[in-house]
Order: sequence, then C-alpha cells, then structure tokens
Amino acid sequence: MPVEVMPADPPVTRDGSPYPKLDEEAQENKVTDTQADKLSNNSEDSGVVDWKDPKSVVEKNRHMLESQMSCDVMFYVGEKREKLGAHKYVLMTRSDVFLQMFNSSDPEKTEFEVPDISADYFWEVLRHIYCEDQKLQVISVVGILAAADLYKLLALKNACLNYLHNCLEISNACYLLVEVRKHDFLQEEKRIVSFIRKNAQDVLQTPGIVLLSKDLIDMLMNLPDLDVDEDIKRNAMEKWSKENTIKEKEDFKSSQDYIPYILDSVTSNDLFKEPEEIVIPPNVEMPPMNDVPDGMSTITSTTSKKSRSSVHTYSRLPSCNMWPEMEMITRLQEVHGCGENDAQKADAISFTVDHNIYLFGFGIYGPKREGEGKYQIDTVLTRKKRDIVLETIRIRGAGVILPVLFERPVKIDKNIPYTLEVYITGPDSHLGASGQSQVLNKAMLFKFSKAEKVKNNRSTVTDGQIPRLLFLPRNK
Repeated sequence: MPVEVMPADPPVTRDGSPYPKLDEEAQENKVTDTQADKLSNNSEDSGVVDWKDPKSVVEKNRHMLESQMSCDVMFYVGEKREKLGAHKYVLMTRSDVFLQMFNSSDPEKTEFEVPDISADYFWEVLRHIYCEDQKLQVISVVGILAAADLYKLLALKNACLNYLHNCLEISNACYLLVEVRKHDFLQEEKRIVSFIRKNAQDVLQTPGIVLLSKDLIDMLMNLPDLDVDEDIKRNAMEKWSKENTIKEKEDFKSSQDYIPYILDSVTSNDLFKEPEEIVIPPNVEMPPMNDVPDGMSTITSTTSKKSRSSVHTYSRLPSCNMWPEMEMITRLQEVHGCGENDAQKADAISFTVDHNIYLFGFGIYGPKREGEGKYQIDTVLTRKKRDIVLETIRIRGAGVILPVLFERPVKIDKNIPYTLEVYITGPDSHLGASGQSQVLNKAMLFKFSKAEKVKNNRSTVTDGQIPRLLFLPRNK
C-alpha cells in the first residue's frame, strides 16, 4: 500500500508564529548590501576592525582587548588600582582560575581587585589569553612568569621559562637572581646560582652585584669551589657594602617592587593623532624653525638649553607595554647604582637609524627610593647642528624606567645623526649599564655613539641615562 508523504510543518517560533521567510530577491539584496558594507567600511583606512572583513579570530580578539570594546568585567590592578577591562567568556575558556573566580562569586559581580600584580604584567596575561602573544624582556619576564603561574597559564609560563633560560648571561645574572628570589622560584634560583658559580669571576665584577640582598651576597661568597681571585671578592664586597650602606641610611630597600603607570585608555590614537606636516628632504636646507609648521615641536629660542616651547604634565604616565602600536628599543641592559638629578649635568646620546621613523619619546630611569618621584626634563633634540625640539616635560611616577613623551611625534630621517640631550631635575634615580652601541629591532638597526659636543655629559654608550627610545616606523 503506497504511503502518502505529508508536507512537513513549517518551523515556528516559541510563541507559535511562523518564522519570517526571505524570498530570492531579498536574499540577493542582502548579498549586495553586504558587499557594499565591505566597500564602505575599509578597516585599513578607518583603523577600525570591520567585523564583516575576513579577519582572523586572533585579530578580532586583539582589537576587542586593545580597544576595550564591550568589556563585561573590570580589574583594578596593583597598588595604584589601574583599570583594565576584559570579557568573562574569553577569560573563563582559557583559565580555570578565572572560571572559578567568576562562578564562585556573585554572578552579577563585574569588578575585581588584583592587588599583587603590576598592571604591565597583568596586561601581558590578557594579551596571551586573547592573542596567544606576549612581550617578554629581561626586566619583566620574572614578573610575567609569576602572573602566569598564579592564573595557571601553562603556555605562557613555558614561554617565560624558555625566555628566562635563553636570556641569562653574565651582565644580568644578579638582577634575575634578585627577581626569582622575590617571587620564590626556587628551581630557577638554583639554575641561576649554578650559572653564577661557573662564571663567578666575571659576574662579581658586574654593576649588578649591588642589587643583591645581604642573604644573596653571603650565599654567593660562600659557594663551594668558587674559583675567584681574592681581590675580586674583596672589591665586590666593598662595592656592595658602600652601596647598601647608603640604602640603609636613606631607608632604601635592596630590591623594590615597582608599579608602572598606565592611562585609562589603552589606545594612543587620540593623544598621538598626527598633525599636517611638510616633508623636507634631508639634503635641502631647512628654513628657520619658527617659520615652518613642520608638525614638530617649535623652538622659541636657541640661546639657552633651558628655553622651552611647551610644558606639559602627565599626571599618570603611559606604560610602554600598554601601547600596542608603539615600539621601543632598549640600549642599556642592566640597572646599577644611582645618580643625582639637579640639571647641572647633561645626559646625552647620539644615534642614527637605518629606517625613517617617528620618535615619540624616550625613557629615563625612575626614582631609586621606593614610591613616586616627580621629574622635570629639559629636552633638546638636535639634527646635525640644528635644534629641532626644545621642550620642558614634567612627569611623575614610580618604576625602573619612566616614559617621557614629546608633545608631538618627531620625524627622524634614516642615516642622519641626531643627538638627544636632557637635563633632569628630581629625586635620585637608577642608572643603567651594559649599554650596546648597536640595537636591532626587527629590520631596523639603531646605532648609538657618544655625544661628543655636549659638555658635562654623564651618559655614555655603555652607561648612564636615556635607556630607551619609543618610536613607530614611517612608511616613507
């Protein structure tokens, strides 16, 4: 007997009404509209991700994080309670710690305190969770490792350990030993101590010896089979004793926790929106700076190094790791000692770069004493023999390296010598050592040399101030 096939009932919504249907013409119009939207929303021109573009999940995640778009949870990070937003779903799927945090507390709770991690380290945790990416440096790798361990992020932890093992060398061994002891990484401490024992003759002569606590210096001096000349031992102990006596008198700590400052927004587009510029070829004589609106800082007077064209204050300093667009190079690889900042001596360095860039600013070493320091930086940037920037910049902050940003980005032409000269007024600060005359950043090669024409200059290629340059490449 043939079976009669009845037509299936059309699908209905929860209230029993049929779903709306799209006829063929409507479907064609939808496709056409989608194509038009893509043409009118070019993400390369607008700088904003168009969700209809064929972007990868990682690219979209990165945009959501960096733009702080539609965040449904807010973290107040570090002692200064820096504000960082995120998305619960993303965090819960990558970390059991966040899953438990959100499920065990009030489901409606959207604000959480993270007091024991600096904002820079927590930002790298978020970058890894969203993009499987992280920026690791000698000065931050142990702090990020501690954060990865806290949130049970195995891949990030392994990346930090690999970087830590590969970057360990004579010049930074003491600093890394202090850091791993601070965060109780016993296995890594053993590894570094073993490295120091094998290279003790050289390590004890590095400036980083003064960073060690009394327990650590005693442990190193009493290591078994330590093959070191007695004179080197004695000199190391004298250097350490002198430095740490000063610290005790001034109530310093032998190793300081530092809290870099950040802006409320993690984007720099508004602050660094580029003005109109007149492009002047390097081989053409530049007219007087006061007459040329070149998009750089204008000089009001060239009669004094302390003349100033602009005074601007950042009450909260931007943290370098929080500027995803900005790149940086660090020429001084180690922190040692301290220096007075009374503007009586200059800190200057000459440099060239083999690509055209925009120079956004530079870094100075922050206060040696624990807590916040206020600095005034009289800044002169010279191109060949002409001053192209003359600014007084006031900042305040705590940390090993503080960013100092120009009022406007400055065009730096490739293979042209520039000299950055600063006069710093403020509390005593760290100083750097183990400087490099050449630093490679991707395909860009920066070369540093002594600023020969600057008098009373306490900075050289190998030590002093100005440890870092902040920049972006120019397309032309």
